[in-house]
Amino acid sequence: MKDNRVLYGSQHCPDCGPAKEFLEQNNFKFTYVDITANMKNLKEFLKIRDTHDVYRGIRGRAIVGIPMLKIDDEAYIALNEERLLEIIEKYKEVE
Repeated sequence: MKDNRVLYGSQHCPDCGPAKEFLEQNNFKFTYVDITANMKNLKEFLKIRDTHDVYRGIRGRAIVGIPMLKIDDEAYIALNEERLLEIIEKYKEVE
């Protein structure tokens, strides 16, 4: 499994489950972090959200910003199936 691929989400988020399932169905290896499971996970996510440029447009608004897929130094939000397919293709592992 790629430790540098992390999907941040929550069991309370209506978009997170489908994004997680779509990645799994497409055999995209990642670690899932539920930001509502504990304070450590929440703080880990908030550190990214409060500093990463991808969140510039939504900081200060009433938007959490999950699901969020972080791969190395890149972060991706607004994860619909089309966007997820682009990410899967970009990071497809050579077998």
